[in-house]
Amino acid sequence: MILSERRRTCFICLVIALGTLVLYAPAFKYGFINFDDPEYVVNNAHLAHGFSWAAVKWCFQPGYASNWHPLTWLSHMLDCQWYGLQPGGHHITNVIIHAVNSMLLFLALQRMTKTFWRSAMAAMLFAWHPLRVESVAWISERKDVLSALFWLLTIIAYLRYVERRSKIRYGVVLLLFALGLMVKPMLVTLPFVLLLLDWWPLGRFNSKRGSTQRQIQKDSKREAPSTIRQLILEKLPFVIMAVVCCFLTVIAQRREDSLISLTDYPLGIRWASAVISYFTYIAKTIWPSALSVIYPIRHGILISQFAVACSSLICFSVLVIRFRKTSPYLLVGWLWYLGALVPVIGIVQVGSQSMADRYTYIPSIGLFMMLCWGLYDLCRAWRYHRTLMTLLSSTALLACWIDARGQLQCWENSGVLFAHSLKLDPDNYIARTFYGAFLRDENELEQARSELERVVRDAPYYPLGHVILGQILLSEGDLDGAAAQMRLGVNLRPNQTWARLQLGKVFLAQKLPKLAADELAKALECDPRNYEVRGLLGTALEAQGRFEDAEAQFAEAAQLAPQSAEAHYQLALDFSREEKTGEAVVQYKVAVELDPKFSEALNNLAWILATDPHPEIRNGVEAVELATKACALVPSQPMMIGTLASAYAEVGRFDEAVALAQKASDLALAQGRKQVAAKNLELLKLYRARQAYRQP
Repeated sequence: MILSERRRTCFICLVIALGTLVLYAPAFKYGFINFDDPEYVVNNAHLAHGFSWAAVKWCFQPGYASNWHPLTWLSHMLDCQWYGLQPGGHHITNVIIHAVNSMLLFLALQRMTKTFWRSAMAAMLFAWHPLRVESVAWISERKDVLSALFWLLTIIAYLRYVERRSKIRYGVVLLLFALGLMVKPMLVTLPFVLLLLDWWPLGRFNSKRGSTQRQIQKDSKREAPSTIRQLILEKLPFVIMAVVCCFLTVIAQRREDSLISLTDYPLGIRWASAVISYFTYIAKTIWPSALSVIYPIRHGILISQFAVACSSLICFSVLVIRFRKTSPYLLVGWLWYLGALVPVIGIVQVGSQSMADRYTYIPSIGLFMMLCWGLYDLCRAWRYHRTLMTLLSSTALLACWIDARGQLQCWENSGVLFAHSLKLDPDNYIARTFYGAFLRDENELEQARSELERVVRDAPYYPLGHVILGQILLSEGDLDGAAAQMRLGVNLRPNQTWARLQLGKVFLAQKLPKLAADELAKALECDPRNYEVRGLLGTALEAQGRFEDAEAQFAEAAQLAPQSAEAHYQLALDFSREEKTGEAVVQYKVAVELDPKFSEALNNLAWILATDPHPEIRNGVEAVELATKACALVPSQPMMIGTLASAYAEVGRFDEAVALAQKASDLALAQGRKQVAAKNLELLKLYRARQAYRQP
């Protein structure tokens, strides 16, 4: 019998795993999207180059991306170590974690409720529901799937503790909970859920309730707690850790100015929006249609919409309380759903979204418990209840699987994703902003500008719309227009680092380094640890002739982001200008090691190694290797071809040096770069005389 039970369990786990992997297999070929993925992974210099102790230390510092979730950063760092910036590998990790979560949910439900098929049905609905697609297909939402992993592991460890209580088992539960909090603060509600499970199905409130409680008494070394006071005290360490996590999260969000003020978004609208979101999530769970990557904040609430949502929630609540004794799973599932959503329901508003599909990842488990156990109780009195249950379950699972596969296709790239959102809601200004950013990245600047002009017209209060439009105007050469839009963005969110950073870039493009330095200094006041701001501030100071101050900023940027090739490159440039060649070589080598395809760093390092007047610095063989790589990356760049010619001359390969110098000169003339052409002709005379070039 035990063997048969284990085989059934293994079979269900295998079905869940295979069904999930097949469902999400197309995502393995998808790329990154331009919403959060650049900040989290692609442009995150701390993580993009893989594992390092400096990166590990950075992971535990609050503030970046408005969060404190060190284990999330560590998971992304390991992916970069294994896969680099190949998005397929990052997608594979998300899918595997989701499959594991689904199997763990089955095992947890089976263990605590002693039911098999209801647990299997709930786990499969969780695995294949279309609302899960956003959490799984979006690389930046690693925190969703990973936090759920620790949520479920904590519950399973808690079940083991309840079955046979000991300090070690209790410590394991606390440890897993703490690790989960370091993935995502969503777990702050888990102590509340554990208390719910104590009531049902564990029956710890009343020793006469349920077979699970009888098993506890049979196996436990001492009698289980039977009073609410004891059970609450048992959860107190969890609550303390949750409070600490909330404190760190608020610090991070305030540092990034991510919290929306009550002035901008009044409390009354927040409560009304929360009620509507609770109802909408239920509706989308039952009938998953019109799913979008972003649902903008509701600045106006329809009274009728609020009334329907509020009355429905009240009716649901009255119903589950009415049947709490005969069907306790209804109350537990309902409170699980309501409670787990509290951190993201919008009372404390972070960002510009009113709701998000990904927020249902953990809360939906409560709804699936209500659905599966409730359906079983409704059908079991019928003569052919097994046949009916099988038919209904199979139909629901197949429909979810097919619908989820269709929803997954929207995540192929940013263009498809946000075009889908705009099709559902043409007034979705956030989706239109990121669709315009996608067009900008595809160099379709005219259409991108048209999209963003509509955004700033329809939603003038949205700062990112102004900033993205400013970037597009900057790319088109309209510096004054870009500056005007950037200023609007800064005025809307004066404490946002990224807005001031972009305005600083525009001022540098306008040859206004003093204004740029002032703006970037204000950005540093918002975020003193932002290495990109410090690097750009160094450039602005350098343009004013303040070389010592510039060097200090470049050095600080490299120290803050030791994994940033750009930061080391900027510091190397500054050392070169000050004729600190040895220090420049060290920084160039670090930049090239971090980013082997950094053509400018390869070229500059090769030039020093080929032409420096000090023989202890020159290395002709290495210069040839570096310059060859740079030319392979940018084959039509005459300066890099000229550097390769100098490297060949340094190793005595003068015929090749002559040929390349002539090629560089001809190419520079064709591009209208007369000074570069003249310089290469000057070097050509040296190479024909069988002499290598030396910098003065």
